[in-house]
Amino acid sequence: MPKYVVKPEEVSGGAPMERGAEGYRPVRDLKVIYPETVDPDPKSLILGVVEVDPGHHTPLHRHRCEEVYYILEGEGEIEIEGEKYPVKKGYGVFLPEGVRHRVFNTGDQTLRYVVVGGIMFVPLIPKWPSESPYEILE
Repeated sequence: MPKYVVKPEEVSGGAPMERGAEGYRPVRDLKVIYPETVDPDPKSLILGVVEVDPGHHTPLHRHRCEEVYYILEGEGEIEIEGEKYPVKKGYGVFLPEGVRHRVFNTGDQTLRYVVVGGIMFVPLIPKWPSESPYEILE
């Protein structure tokens, strides 16, 4: 039977983006629409949510695809190829393939944003985790 809808309790983490010790992860990369959460497997897009606690940031990294972000709550800065840009609730971000980037939470609440990316940046088949979809640069 096809699985088209993902419930909150079916969302998982564990991506290379996550940082922190066991029990506390100040950066959480939540997989919402990924091959392991829906059936049939997505062919061109994935959907996730990233949460960054105040005072923390995602690692500097790049992908082999485009990404777009939509900021749901909080405020911070996104660094793209060494240049920082302010972001806050309601902002959208476009990241071309291969650009180095990371997100800083400069506010006092969790920075939460939706991520839509091209599936081609993730060698997800057959299952995550596999070879890293990220090139972590720090």
